[in-house]
Amino acid sequence: MANAIIGNNVMLYVYDADLDIDIPFACMRNCDLSIEIDEKITTSQTSAYWEKSKPNIGRWTIQGDGLMILNDQYNYLMLLNLVKNRETIFIKFVIDNGTALGLTIFSGNVWINSVTISSPYEDVATYTVSLKGIEEYSLTGTTVTPGGVIIVSGSAIEVKQSNANEGQTTFTFSGSAGRDLVYASRGASVIAPIGAAGDYNSGITWDSLTATATIYIPATEGESLIFLIQ
Repeated sequence: MANAIIGNNVMLYVYDADLDIDIPFACMRNCDLSIEIDEKITTSQTSAYWEKSKPNIGRWTIQGDGLMILNDQYNYLMLLNLVKNRETIFIKFVIDNGTALGLTIFSGNVWINSVTISSPYEDVATYTVSLKGIEEYSLTGTTVTPGGVIIVSGSAIEVKQSNANEGQTTFTFSGSAGRDLVYASRGASVIAPIGAAGDYNSGITWDSLTATATIYIPATEGESLIFLIQ
């Protein structure tokens, strides 16, 4: 059975090399990824009156909009400085598949080719931004954790899926004792991701001795939760 992925399960992050973490992008609300390939016409006298072509130059862009909020995350003031200084940044467009398949990460370097700030009268101020991809992008699987926790390479990652009972708050995984919970999300019914294990604000704690994850908001019947354990 196919499961739809809601927009809250698709997030844009900026990689901060100084802190070695992934930071949610500037209070963003909506985000569009666009990939285009130009067409090169190869029609010849042997084409039997049909046009022939092959793929040529490719490009990718990301368009988004968000709230004009100053906080300790990637805010609009940082965007204005990036444009002014013509800097490039490394972004990760993360898709939480909502299943045991875990995460899909689209990543690459970009520069900002436009920023628009809107301040409607008696309404919330917003911004829109356009990011232009530089060279080829990359696609990987469960290799990063949104929220600032990096999954260290070289160690196997277990992807656990659990369909909760009504009111369930604890999830125990036999055979995972002594390992770390590095990421968790709440499928398609609650804003994902939950975040880094152990952070109260993330909504989850992890007991590595018993391999038990505890969520603060009780689950609903049949709610799907994803856990990455390393």
